[in-house]
Amino acid sequence: MNLQAILLSFFILTSTTVIVHAAVDSPNIIFILADDVGIGDIKCFYPPSQVTTPNIDRLASQGMRFTQAYAPGATCSPSRYALISGSYPCRGPLRSDTAKSSSPLTISVDALTLPRFLKKQGYRTAHIGKWHLGYGETSITNWAGEIKPSANELGFDYHFALPTNHNDGFKTYVENHHLLWLKEGIIDLPKKPTTDQLTQVRYDDLGDTTLTAKGIEFIKENHERPFFLYLALTATHTHITPHKQFRGTSEIGQLGDYINELDFHVGEIMSTLETLGLDDNTILFFSSDNGGALKDHSSAGKNLSLKDPSQDVGAKAKTAKTDARKKHGHRTNGELNMGKGSNFEGGHRVPFIVRWPNEIAAGSKTDQIITLTDTLATVAGFLEKKLPNSAGLDSFDISPVMLGRTLDTPRQAAILQTSKGALAFRQGSWKIRFSKPTIWHGERPELPKNGPELYHLSKDPGEQNDVSAQHPERVEMMSARLLDLLIQGRSR
Repeated sequence: MNLQAILLSFFILTSTTVIVHAAVDSPNIIFILADDVGIGDIKCFYPPSQVTTPNIDRLASQGMRFTQAYAPGATCSPSRYALISGSYPCRGPLRSDTAKSSSPLTISVDALTLPRFLKKQGYRTAHIGKWHLGYGETSITNWAGEIKPSANELGFDYHFALPTNHNDGFKTYVENHHLLWLKEGIIDLPKKPTTDQLTQVRYDDLGDTTLTAKGIEFIKENHERPFFLYLALTATHTHITPHKQFRGTSEIGQLGDYINELDFHVGEIMSTLETLGLDDNTILFFSSDNGGALKDHSSAGKNLSLKDPSQDVGAKAKTAKTDARKKHGHRTNGELNMGKGSNFEGGHRVPFIVRWPNEIAAGSKTDQIITLTDTLATVAGFLEKKLPNSAGLDSFDISPVMLGRTLDTPRQAAILQTSKGALAFRQGSWKIRFSKPTIWHGERPELPKNGPELYHLSKDPGEQNDVSAQHPERVEMMSARLLDLLIQGRSR
């Protein structure tokens, strides 16, 4: 069965009578964050791609597409920190690392986070999906006990999560403050549970199916009040293990099958909103936590739990990304240089779409710079609320651009970082890139002594020509400005 037939059959099976829902004063807000999805993985962002993403493309056709959108981190945790906190990851504990299952909660429970801000406005809030921001005050020493503080202490009413990654080896989920499916009698668990300590296991090929179903359940339960859903899907992070119904549906192999599944789940959320009569009163965001990975992770295809192992899905998971690139010519980040983990553009430039029918012009496009940190201030702008100066230290309100107005002070700069702490700094069309990490003396930063590379992105979007030797004054000026922003502790 081809992809179109799959989508049609699902629509027929799940069609129900449309429920008319009265509009409320506050729009619902959903942020779907994909994982390791580059601009080349979404058709409307890179038309030469062989991928098929009809639902995400439709979302873009109904809203606004940002062509200069950035994840502040080149890997998972830093960008998720930025989305929730409204601050660059270099402001906190993730300036030179990613979170681990043993990491404490990386965001202060006293911070005015995105969910806490919305909760104060009367919203019901949920995080469903990949977390990767740590748990506990120091770390969790007993996973059979209370897992706290967690996302709940940051303002989420409901938390259903993979503790770190799709390949974290937990084989279960965290729901609010506890692990699911632990067998009775297990009261002391210093490390992640083994499969024989669980009553059932988390299947790698049912991950996003489970998460999307949970998201839809949350929407339905809260459709009569304003809600915020942060749905953090796992595609296309390792393991590349698409649901059985999507296997063999892509021209670029198993990675493409997984992209097809991601697109399908975005379509499920869109259909749910339409069925409930909520689409006109819901702001729907779609983006990714960093650029696409160019090769497969060392853990790819190992220690899998598969509900359905058909079509060699486990074996293909080991080389899915490499096969897409080498066998099928897939460019996960389009014409951009490098990918996940790098502070070249391919590591940070991501697809970014926002839809709000009748408010955001359908089919609109902008080259306004935006980062995931801007979500907090932008949402506040939509609600016509002002953030206190202590919140969202690097979050800029981009809502006027989305609503077709002019920004008084457009965002022109962005600080980008790798998980090892190497920084890049975009200012207008120019970008400096350091290959070595910034050294921190307490809260005092020291930029690497070897000077940065310099690129003119409007002329050289693929970052092929380092022009630092031709423009030493610009390098000096941008380096000084970057250092100022680091020392100030804020850019807003």
